Amino acid sequence: MAARRRRDNVLVAVLAVFAVLGGGHAILSLFASDPPGPSDDTTTTIVGHAELAGSFAEQFVVTYLSATAGQQERIGEYVSAGQQSALPSTARQVSDPSVVYVSREKSAGGLDVWAVTVSVRVGKAGATTDEARQFYRVAVSLTEGRLRALSLPALVQPPARGPDLALAYRSPCGTDTPLSQVAAGFLSALLAGSGDVVRYTAQDAGIVALQPAPFSNVELVSISSDDASCGAGNGPARILATVNPKSESGTAATLAYPLTMVRTSGQWQVRSIDSIPALSNPLAIVGDGDAHSSGTPGTSTAPPTTSVQIPPAKQN
Repeated sequence: MAARRRRDNVLVAVLAVFAVLGGGHAILSLFASDPPGPSDDTTTTIVGHAELAGSFAEQFVVTYLSATAGQQERIGEYVSAGQQSALPSTARQVSDPSVVYVSREKSAGGLDVWAVTVSVRVGKAGATTDEARQFYRVAVSLTEGRLRALSLPALVQPPARGPDLALAYRSPCGTDTPLSQVAAGFLSALLAGSGDVVRYTAQDAGIVALQPAPFSNVELVSISSDDASCGAGNGPARILATVNPKSESGTAATLAYPLTMVRTSGQWQVRSIDSIPALSNPLAIVGDGDAHSSGTPGTSTAPPTTSVQIPPAKQN
């Protein structure tokens, strides 16, 4: 009984301290549940508002940069008339607008303020040269679906070039290695309709050939892998395959495919076309946008050569 009384006294003392330091709110917060996290509805609303603000800023930038003296009413559709603006006497050619970045800077009740960066090409009227892109930032308020720019656009620096990351493909593979032969057959079937793509894919891969085939032929340029044996072992293996596709009009731009491959019953097959190339672990920076990241600097690995058996065609 005495122990229970002492425990109650301690609890009362703790609550009294909270009351002195933080008031009744501090006491109630001990028993209050955590605030609800973001829901699908709130996320969808935020994304929709971002799209709306971006579209408005894009229209504003194009209208503003293409306007001429005497067209102040066009600018008034987007920003307060109190904004002092001087417009050129000759119209400029504004083309290829694109929203490149959207950020919600403030949110209070039903009011959001967004910072939107828009990229455009600006040149003289009738110019035929390809003008460099310019980047403009606009502050946009959004209130219950109503949009307004807070100020005139600001010309800003374009995004800086990022560093190169080291890839996990350390070993180049010769054309006669198992991984190269299967990858070459798979990409020819995928892009040019040359053979059955099911022949080269794992059972649960779910990969189908592009229809209609966009190319008439595919030439394998190089294969690099995180498997030093290039398929002589049991896998799995990740590879980066580079190909030169060809169409009836000639050679198209080079393409690169990061693939994950597995060995099943002694046969190599493609399990997935990866969304990004495999990166080294831990992540490493190998250069400031100039260095190659396909191998270790100062080293070279001779491509191993091993014959490979192409899996037989499967029945659908």
